[in-house]
Amino acid sequence: MKSKLKQLIKDFSTLNPNDYVREEELENRENEILDYVLENHIVSQEWFDERLKHTSVERLQDLIKEM
Repeated sequence: MKSKLKQLIKDFSTLNPNDYVREEELENRENEILDYVLENHIVSQEWFDERLKHTSVERLQDLIKEM
């Protein structure tokens, strides 16, 4: 599952919000990823708190490093 998750993150990171993908779809994809990593204790809430000022892409790229 982690390899699938890594691919989801990479796919998300390369999406251009100005393209076909709507903002709501981007949010849903990101939330799905973030929920998974929290529920499976891959990262903690503290990890997220330290990245509050990061963009979605930056946060997800950091997440790849954690995995």
